[in-house]
Amino acid sequence: MSRELMVIASLSFGFALFLTLFLLWVQGIRDAVPRYKRGLPAVRYGKDTIECLQTSYRAAGSIEGTLLLVSRKCQQKKARRRFRAAVSYLKESRYQDYETALLFYASDSSEDCNKLFTYLIELEVQKTRGLPVRRSEKEHYEET
Repeated sequence: MSRELMVIASLSFGFALFLTLFLLWVQGIRDAVPRYKRGLPAVRYGKDTIECLQTSYRAAGSIEGTLLLVSRKCQQKKARRRFRAAVSYLKESRYQDYETALLFYASDSSEDCNKLFTYLIELEVQKTRGLPVRRSEKEHYEET
């Protein structure tokens, strides 16, 4: 009787090991496709998601940081998938532009969401094209 139990236990262990390795293999194949190339779910953001986007931008100070924060804190599962696709686009795509990441991958195509994302893009542009920091008059006089 004990021999039969050992055979059954070894077969079940072997099957469990095979199943685990198979699932890891399937997961590896699935992870090979970037998230932005997978299908995106249709979603409508609520006011809480829009507020979460705004507070995340204030906290992170950049679009990449905003998308990372909101993909962790958002309550809607479909919205999190869209934000993760936008992050994947910014990291792994060939073009890596903010307009496509925000307005195509992260947006729900509502007017409020598009206004917010356009505003965030404008803020990022202002950071790179801003006026140079002026020196104080005291520093200017100390040089001369």
